[in-house]
Amino acid sequence: MNKELQARAAKIKAILTDVDGILTDGKLNFFALPDGRVDEFKSFNALDGVAARMCRLSGIILGIITGRRHPATVHRARVLGFSYIYQGFLTKTGPLEDILKRENLRLEEVAFIGDDLTDLPILLKVGLAVTVPNAVDQVKKAAHYVTTRRGGEGAYREMTDLILEAQGKLEPLVQKMLTSTWGNAESPAGLQIITSQEGIS
Repeated sequence: MNKELQARAAKIKAILTDVDGILTDGKLNFFALPDGRVDEFKSFNALDGVAARMCRLSGIILGIITGRRHPATVHRARVLGFSYIYQGFLTKTGPLEDILKRENLRLEEVAFIGDDLTDLPILLKVGLAVTVPNAVDQVKKAAHYVTTRRGGEGAYREMTDLILEAQGKLEPLVQKMLTSTWGNAESPAGLQIITSQEGIS
């Protein structure tokens, strides 16, 4: 990790993420129900679930900002102890500003990982901008760090490990895991779910 990247990561107090292409592999999996309706399922990576627990133990605020609306995403966020989920937001700077105000944070204290043009306005603002290898070119050019892992294959975990390592918290967390007490992080008071009709279901 170079010094500039380490310095950026050391300041992070909140990690925000897109969903499709980051927490998932970006594929949209649709299936038809017997009554003719069409539904969708999402596949998440367990590595990223452990990442969320580790961040919660470290006191890092977790949030999701996504253009799509889906109950599976809300369920995943609630189970993992995220504090915020903004769904249906194709314009993502509004949710970012809301979180900054709610948590009294500065831009340099926020990391965001995204992969498409809707993520670019946030990536250009935050202290640590992260993306994945298969992101669009404009996003990769704007990022401070491009993960080696692809979305849905542990890219989120790679980013959180980088941040925790820069803050000197990763190795103590690993040691805590070995004592079987690492999973006892208290959940946040409750998941804040903010929904917009701007995006798509």
